[in-house]
Amino acid sequence: MASLVKRLVDPYDFGWTFRAVEDCDVVETQLGDGRFEIRLDHAPLRGVTTEMLAWWFQVFDGTATYRDQSLPAYHLWHPRDHVAVQFTRDQAGQVAPKQTVHIQEVFGRDKRFSTDARAVIHRWDGRGVGFHLDVAGHRMLELDHVFKDSPDGAIYQSCLRAGAAGGPLRGIINGLVLPRRFGAAQRVAWIKHNVEEVGCFENFLPELFQTKAIMV
Repeated sequence: MASLVKRLVDPYDFGWTFRAVEDCDVVETQLGDGRFEIRLDHAPLRGVTTEMLAWWFQVFDGTATYRDQSLPAYHLWHPRDHVAVQFTRDQAGQVAPKQTVHIQEVFGRDKRFSTDARAVIHRWDGRGVGFHLDVAGHRMLELDHVFKDSPDGAIYQSCLRAGAAGGPLRGIINGLVLPRRFGAAQRVAWIKHNVEEVGCFENFLPELFQTKAIMV
């Protein structure tokens, strides 16, 4: 996988209203081993189905045609904070477990909260997606999204765990490194970003799913 090395572009203005953190049920916990866990139960995504989400998670590294404009599909998912994304695919051309994802984003367009991470996918199917980041044999981050259909729209839940669950450096990582790399301000910025990002689905995904207007 080649490096992306992209930059934050001017934000798109589609006239959307972004969801507020207050629209989401957020539970933040420090686990007994020192890791941070953040769980978000998002309000139902009106007009969105799990079929749409499963399609999106196979193609959102492509180029979308939306409202007569060609742009990276990833920028639709968050028109302000997203920079670039890149996947590897299996022999069938699918994004799947054991493949990798490279993500670049800037929470709140604040360079203090820039993310440039390469992670391994451990789940990617019609009911959820997830990936993890390992450093020096330690699991440093896990992010999982699960979704299901409901009469009010797709129910979408996110869970982030940051820090080392085990290994000889767990105490140092969770006690010293984690507060610096994923401190309170970073966590607040990520929560806001995630709430806005997930909420954007109901603004564009039902329309885009009808045309399938993404070239990968």
